[in-house]
Amino acid sequence: MTAYVTADDGLLTTVRQHLEGGRVEQVGFFLADFDEAVRCFRLREWRPMPPDAFEIQTGYHVTLKDEVRPELIKWAWDAGGCLAEIHSHGMLGDACFSPSDLRGFASWVPHVRWRLRARPYLAVVADGDTFDALAWIDPSGGPVQVDRMLTDSEELRMTGLTLARGHEKDDGWA
Repeated sequence: MTAYVTADDGLLTTVRQHLEGGRVEQVGFFLADFDEAVRCFRLREWRPMPPDAFEIQTGYHVTLKDEVRPELIKWAWDAGGCLAEIHSHGMLGDACFSPSDLRGFASWVPHVRWRLRARPYLAVVADGDTFDALAWIDPSGGPVQVDRMLTDSEELRMTGLTLARGHEKDDGWA
């Protein structure tokens, strides 16, 4: 089974502008609502991560500062929403989460879901004009493919490369 995402055109335009921010990976988070019946994340609020939010920020890896992570969880808790992330990989080819992304998810996602009492979590990676996305929506702990993002004016198809290439098997989710 898959999931999908909806967002307003204006929100997605703002996000794309942030992700195009130079030679280093860019990151931002959304508050989202999740409709379990149709497996849909509705993105509703955006928080780009400024340069001072990172302990490490390079073209191939980012690490948020320790004090930033609980702020993000509290933001989602206070708003009664799910937390969703998006980060860029520049212009390397078709979007696919890297092995280091997946290792990070292996510790981050269970922690966030525990702190937010099992609310779903969404992760999106952008590479140029392509996207891939995974969602953690059920108790199994493993991700499911997000197959598309719908806006007011377009439908963006996810590459599906992360799960198709079996990367999650290398990182403890299979």
